[in-house]
Amino acid sequence: MGERYFHDFDWLILLPALLLIVLGLLTLYSIEHVPEEFRDAFRPQQSGMLARQLIWVLAGLVVMTVACLVPFRYYEGMAVIFYGIGLLLLIAVLFLPAVKGSHRWIELGAFSLQPSEFMKIAVIFLLGRFLAEKKNRPDSFRVLAIAGAVVIVPFLLIMKEPDLGTALVFLALLFPILYWRGLDEGLIILFMTPLVSALLTIYSATAVERGGYPKVLLFFFIVILIFAYRRRRDVIRSLSLIGMNLGVMLLVPLAWNRLEPYQKSRILTFLSPESDILGSGWQVYQSKLAIGSGGFMGKKFLHGTHKLLAFLPERHSDFIYSVISEELGFLGALVILVLFSVIIVRGLYLATKVKNRFASMVAIGICSYFAFHVVINIGMTTGLTPVTGLPLPFLSYGGSSMVVSCFLIGVLLNFSMRFYEY
Repeated sequence: MGERYFHDFDWLILLPALLLIVLGLLTLYSIEHVPEEFRDAFRPQQSGMLARQLIWVLAGLVVMTVACLVPFRYYEGMAVIFYGIGLLLLIAVLFLPAVKGSHRWIELGAFSLQPSEFMKIAVIFLLGRFLAEKKNRPDSFRVLAIAGAVVIVPFLLIMKEPDLGTALVFLALLFPILYWRGLDEGLIILFMTPLVSALLTIYSATAVERGGYPKVLLFFFIVILIFAYRRRRDVIRSLSLIGMNLGVMLLVPLAWNRLEPYQKSRILTFLSPESDILGSGWQVYQSKLAIGSGGFMGKKFLHGTHKLLAFLPERHSDFIYSVISEELGFLGALVILVLFSVIIVRGLYLATKVKNRFASMVAIGICSYFAFHVVINIGMTTGLTPVTGLPLPFLSYGGSSMVVSCFLIGVLLNFSMRFYEY
């Protein structure tokens, strides 16, 4: 039986993950390292990160192994318990002293636990279990309401921390899983267009201040009207599409006023990074310089100047991709994208291969997790998405993210070995 399991083991999921972990450790070593010719002028800007990250990597590999070997039916059976524990941790963290101005971490001696990271696992499992039941088809309002509640509750708790970037991950998990379960494209548009309306409303609200004119929102609303007219046979859905988007356009300005100043600043900087290069736009500006200065082949390992001179903030975590791009160039940055793409593509293939519906749903959720983190983090370093603070899996410094990412890889490997089980 054991030989049969490992005969189907998907090495194309494991090997890219291990390579990414190694690249992350090498980059942290580079960040701490000062070349010999500069040691008289510079001291390491960071210290002890590599040693701590090595501990988290070892813990992650242990967790990956356990996740791979435990029959996945246990995950389905424990989904509700995982979710309940996650909610309790999210509530508990709000009553603990703030760390760096937010309530995101539970201090455990020399290490910190971020409950929101582990809640992602719980949400994926619970959505997978709920939607795997034959009676729970996504064209039912009851099913959509319950699936939405599973996501909205942790979303609101994490927004309270506050952590907008992590909260958005839960929305990114919901829609792909619902689509995979069979949700009609029209309903996906119905739910997704309000998010676009919200972004365009914020853009339009700030366009006048930046010397522009908010035409984009008006154009988008006209597109909504045309689409609703073409689907006029379904009167309820067409009216809902118009009403939801119009409601978002009216309510978003009120929600905008309730955002934290730093959240507003990040969004405004994303819309116009050149408006405050020496302030809130400094990170993105320096990140672009670092990536551009790497050229095609890079400045060579250990010889990145932006990380050496500390021009690039959070280079060990949020902006570690910028360090890699500077030292390894376009080729190194492309390798990172290829490795993540292999993991995601193999995960999607696995979702079509497994016989168990719960496993298929969870595989889609895991692929969505990696895809969203990669797109947002790399987009953040290149100025294509707002700065949200989402880590780059396997590469960014941080224990919670490392352990969770390793666990999810272990779950995918688990599915690959037991794809024939119903």
